[in-house]
Formats: sequence, C-alpha cells, structure tokens
Amino acid sequence: MKLQLMAMIACVAALPDDLSCYYEKDPTFAGSVESGGGKGRSYRGLVSTTVSGRTCQKWTATHPWKATRKFRPRADKKTKDGGVKWGNGLGNHNYCRNPDSSESQPWCFTMDTQKDHMKELCEIPKCPTKLRDFQKEHKETTIKIKSTDCECMDELYGSSRTTKDTSVPTYTGLMQGKWGRGKDGKPCRCKH
Repeated sequence: MKLQLMAMIACVAALPDDLSCYYEKDPTFAGSVESGGGKGRSYRGLVSTTVSGRTCQKWTATHPWKATRKFRPRADKKTKDGGVKWGNGLGNHNYCRNPDSSESQPWCFTMDTQKDHMKELCEIPKCPTKLRDFQKEHKETTIKIKSTDCECMDELYGSSRTTKDTSVPTYTGLMQGKWGRGKDGKPCRCKH
C-alpha cells in the first residue's frame, strides 16, 4: 500500500513536466506549490510556430523586431517549500513563451516583417487539470467490450512466442471451434 501511494505521488508530481501543453492557472499536483506559471508562463515545450503558421523570432535576436530587447532570461527557481517560482523560459531559441504573462497563452514575435503580424499566439493545447482514474477506465472498458481472460491469440492468429518448435498446439476436445486457455490453464472458447 505504501509503495503504491509513493508511485502514485511520483506519477502525479511528474504531470507538470508535460511539454505538450500549457497550464491556464498555476497547477497544484500532489501538494507541489507553484507560482507564476499560469497563462502558459510555465510552458517549456518546443513549439516555434504561431497559429497562423508563422515562424517565431529568436528571443535573443533583434531582427525583425527590436521589441525583444525588453525581455531578459529569468531562470525558474526552487522555493524553500519544494515548489517552483517560474521564470520566463527565455534563452537563445525561438520557442513559444509567455514571459510577461501579457497574453492568455504562450506567444512569440514572428519573423514576418508586417507590423500587424509582429506578435502572435501559438497553437498549444491547454493541459488537463483533472487526473485520470486509470483503474476505473480499465474496469469500464473491460465491461464495455465484454472481455474475458481467455487467451486465444495463439489459436486465432498464431503464436507470438519464439521457440525452437513454433507449432501451436490445438485443443482437440469433443466440441468444434477455436479454443484457448484461460489464465488458470483451463480450456475456454475463443470468440471471433
């Protein structure tokens, strides 16, 4: 029980590290304390194009937009209570960020020289804030597809085991049809 709880906490604590999405609000997982990460400020992914498909300008470059000069890299900091105070994620790259929390999600300056396309939002999905209950999903799925523990793969599709003799023994009972063996070793009828 203690081991399961530790595994669950480790799994949950890793969720804020998901680089494929951004958090709308500061995430709170497994008691971790984070601040300044909302509106995608904690996003550290590798998306470098905007919703319109424009390429992002490097945060350290001043061409085509000199507005990047007002942004300086600020590192993320660990707090005394084990949490994180998010910096701005800037550096010598062109990845989408929200360094000043000025937008509702990550954005960037574009390489397009037209003034109306200087700054654009990036297409990054929001991170889910509800944790999935994998055990519940498993039970619902097995009920929905009416699965059994009858292991019929060998009979229906051929053996997946690599052995010296790759022939698959067939259950030859009095009844006709495809048969397999359950986890208990007893024969059971394969549904096809």
